Order: sequence, then C-alpha cells, then structure tokens
Amino acid sequence: MRKLLLVGSALAFGWAAAVYASGGIAWQIAGVWFRSRDPLRPLIVGLALFIVQAIIFRQAFARDVNRATAAARSFASAGAVVAAVTLALVGVRFGTFTAGSADSYGYVSQAYRWASGELPRASPLPLSLPWPSADFLQSPLGYRPGPHPHTMVPTYAPGLSLVMAAALVLGACGPFLVVPAFGALFVWLTFVWGRRAAGPLAGAIAAAFILTSPIVIFQVLWPMSDIPAGALWTGAAIAALNATRISALGTGLLAAAGLLVRPNLPLVVLVPIAQVALGGAGRERWIRTALAVAPVALGALFVAVLNAMWYGAPWNTGYGGAGELYSLGNVWPNLVRYPVWLWQSQSGWVLLALVPLLPWFRTRVEPAPVRLAYLLIGATALSYVAYAPFDDWSYLRFMMPAMGAIAVLMAVGTVAIGRRLPGQWGRAVAVAIVFFVMVHTTSFSRGRGMFGALRAGERRYVDAGAFIARSLPDNALVLSMQHSGSVRFYGGRLSIRYDLLDGEFVQNGPAELERAGYHPYLAIDDWEAPYVRKQFQLPADTPLPWRLIARLESYGVSVFDMAANPKPAPPVALESGSTPLCVPPQPLLLRRHE
Repeated sequence: MRKLLLVGSALAFGWAAAVYASGGIAWQIAGVWFRSRDPLRPLIVGLALFIVQAIIFRQAFARDVNRATAAARSFASAGAVVAAVTLALVGVRFGTFTAGSADSYGYVSQAYRWASGELPRASPLPLSLPWPSADFLQSPLGYRPGPHPHTMVPTYAPGLSLVMAAALVLGACGPFLVVPAFGALFVWLTFVWGRRAAGPLAGAIAAAFILTSPIVIFQVLWPMSDIPAGALWTGAAIAALNATRISALGTGLLAAAGLLVRPNLPLVVLVPIAQVALGGAGRERWIRTALAVAPVALGALFVAVLNAMWYGAPWNTGYGGAGELYSLGNVWPNLVRYPVWLWQSQSGWVLLALVPLLPWFRTRVEPAPVRLAYLLIGATALSYVAYAPFDDWSYLRFMMPAMGAIAVLMAVGTVAIGRRLPGQWGRAVAVAIVFFVMVHTTSFSRGRGMFGALRAGERRYVDAGAFIARSLPDNALVLSMQHSGSVRFYGGRLSIRYDLLDGEFVQNGPAELERAGYHPYLAIDDWEAPYVRKQFQLPADTPLPWRLIARLESYGVSVFDMAANPKPAPPVALESGSTPLCVPPQPLLLRRHE
C-alpha cells in the first residue's frame, strides 16, 4: 500500500513537471482529445497522496525523511556546484550575445576600446556638422559628449568592461561569457554565505533560491554589470566574516572591484568594511581595517580620476551629477515599486527573510552572517531609494548587490521553520516551501520569455547591422536611436541620433547631409515610428515618407533610404537569426563623396 501511494505520488509529480515544462500536453485516442494544461491539478494530487502515506505510515515516513535529510546535508556542496554551473549554462544557452541598445552596446564596445588602447582617452568625433547638437548627435546610446568639444566618452563605469576586455583572449564570444561566469560565482558564494549562517542545508536552499530568482536569471542573459555586482558584493560580505588578515585584504579587493563596476554604492562599501573593523581587537583590528580600506581607497581614486577625465569632475558620473539623479521626491515611488516587484517575482515567500528576526526561530543560526545580510540589504536599498524611479520590474536589478543576502535570509527562515516544527513534519514543510518558491519563480521567468524568446528578439540588432555592413555605401550616415550603437558595431557605419536633432534643423537635416557628401538612411524598430513622426513633424498614423530598403518583419525593424532621389528597388526581406552567434565589431567606414 505504501509503495503504491509513493508510486502514485511520484507519477503525479512527474506529470505536473511534464505539463509545466511543455506548456501543456494533448493527444488523441480513437478520435477523442485528451488535454492537460494545468500543472497545479496533478501537483495537488501528488501532494495529497504523499500526505496520506506520511500519515498512515508515520514511522517509515520519519525514517525516509531522516535518510533524505542526511543525504541532502552530505551532498549540499555538490548540489551548489551543480546550481552554479546551471546558471552559467542558462546564461550561455539563452543569453543575448548581442551588443545592442544602450547597456549591452555600451559595455561591450567599451571593452574593445580598452583592449585597443583607445581608452581612457576621449574619442574624437569624426564629423563637423552645422548643428548646435552635433556632438550629441554623434554619441550613440552608451556614450555621451566628452569634457572637450568634438569628443565622446563612455556613459558606463569601467569595471565590467575591463574584465570583458581581458576576456577577448577567448575571441568574439569572450565578453559575453563574463556575466555567465560571474553568475556561477554568485550562486556558489550565496551557498557559502547560507552555510555560514545556518548550515549546509541553508546554503543549498539559498543557492536554489538565487538560481531560480527571476531577476538573476533575467540579468545573467545580458552583458551588463548587475550580476557581477551581485557576485562581488556577496563575496566581499563573506570575506568580511573571516577574522584573518588575508580575508580582510580580500574584502577590500572585492569591494574595490565592486566600486569599479558600480561606483554609486558608497553606502554598500561601509557594510563589509564595518564588519572587518568590528571583528578584531586592539592593534589587530587596525591592521585588518587598513588592509580592507587600502584597496577601496585606490579603487575610489581611480574612479574619481576617470570621472574627472570623462565628465569634468570627480563627483560626476556618466549618468549626470547627483542633483540630476537623486531627489527626495523619488523616495515614495521607489518605496512602493521595489517591494511590489520583489513580491511579484519572488512570490510572497520572500517574507521568509523576516523570520530570522523572530527570537523563537534563531536556534542554531549564526548571528553575524544574518546581521550582515540585513545590513547589506538596507545599504543597497538606501543607495537607490532616492534614485530616479522606473516603471518596469526589471529595474529590481538595482538591488542585485543584496539579492544574495535576500536568498540567504529566505533560506535561513525556511530552515528555522523546519527546525521548529515537530519531527519530520518540519522538514517536509521546508521542502514544500522550497518547492513552491521555485515553481513560482521559474513560472515568472518563463512567462517573460527568458528561455529563448529574449535572445531571438535581441538578434535583430545583428541582423539589421549585417545588412547595413554589406549593402550600404561607405558614405552612409544612418539616423537611428535604439540602433545607434549596433549600426556602428555590426554595420560599420556612423550613426546619427535622430532623436537629438535640433528642432529648426529637423526638416532639412537629411538634405544637409546629402549636400555635405553623405547618404542619409534611417534604421528603427517599429515602436520608434511615432517618435520619428513627431521629431520630423510628420502627420500621425501615416506611412513614413522615405523609401523602405530592408525589413526584418519578425521583429519589426526597418531601414529607410532618406535621400532625395533614392534608387528604385524592392525592399530586402531580412531573415532572423541568419548571422553567427558572436560577431566582432566591423571597421567604421566613413567616406565623404563629392
């Protein structure tokens, strides 16, 4: 009877997993269709059968739970390694591998500039255009005009791009492998922190939570700084918990690297440094504190010098000055949005992170790692609470330095509940909590196209750029905004920001470019068309007046010839995904025709 119940439970769980993984199962027998689209029903059946056998065969169930717990504890480290490798593989399999839009192009192109020796000097702008905004027009997304006229500098901090530059030894794919590698490190370090807080099972659960966190999965797909920031600050916190000089130096090095990746987190720096300072006594305390502070001071000095070179003052950033980015008026919108995004993506089980605050649940929990986790979350939240607000859940990524701490506290809360409930039931409840959290987070990620659709959509930058590289003349100037970086990277042609054209020069802009010996084109996504009409003072909801020369229908990208007398020819239908995965940047062609 017990075996029958266990087999039935396993089959129901397997069926639920198959339905969930496939999105629904349907087959036809004798003309009758049988369908299963909701994994919740077989899941409930499996849980019911499992609970029935646990009640009827209580002693056997207790033995099984004890054996399973011992096995899980023994293999916790191996499980964390598997989780770490899994996140890296997710990043490689489903990552965008594309230098498109602002962030991706900004970081990857900056890596090539560091590798070539072009940076840290400001890049000269090649054109002298007869418009007041000429320097802005020639600065694609991810860049901005430099402190001197007719120059351009990166918008983003140098930390990630420097690592990407080193990764170019692996070829064109190297920069895109950096974030998946940091993702694996992030999972492992979260496991170490959880193990330090409440034992190997807590570490394994923390690794599972960070592995399936939607914002972690989402960001491991992009060549951006969020995952590296999460890994570095998690590593700095763990190193700060060890009372040795080597670990103090490691804290400082990791914190310095974190500052190079995200310089706007001085409050976060204080958390691991304070832990080091409070972890010793007498002369030893001062030595460890000095070892931790020295690398941070050097990193901060490097950032300050670079800011002065690029943005005119040590306290300025590529995004603007503090007065432009922070405001007390932003506090309330952010206080409303970030908790909602966290609840929606992680589920209501995120409240498990509050359980360690309750004295009754602190049995066999180390206070220092837990306290450090709360401090890191608080410092990260304070760093962004007055920052410019955004409307999309993906900006939860700003909290990435604290996501490891959140996963650890959720894991500690889960283990604490399991230890407090009587007998084997506590462990069963803990397993059920982990299961439900992972089901919710994975479902959230799938619903937002992270496992395939996202990469396919981002490849439009490569497809459009490849057409521009092979088809446009070498005197082409491509007006663009969203594609302003990828036109240069993959197309090898200079882009001009149509969205920054001065109002009085909009109407005659393309004609001015033709008179100067250049051939004007326009490359846009479909969603940009209303902005183009508004910018060029065209009637709303009417076709754009220029000749369409290429169209990527599946992802809504169009390339137009803006010349006064374009050559008549049917538009080219571009194929999605026809380009290699890793495409190096094309040489920038710019030749004026008389």
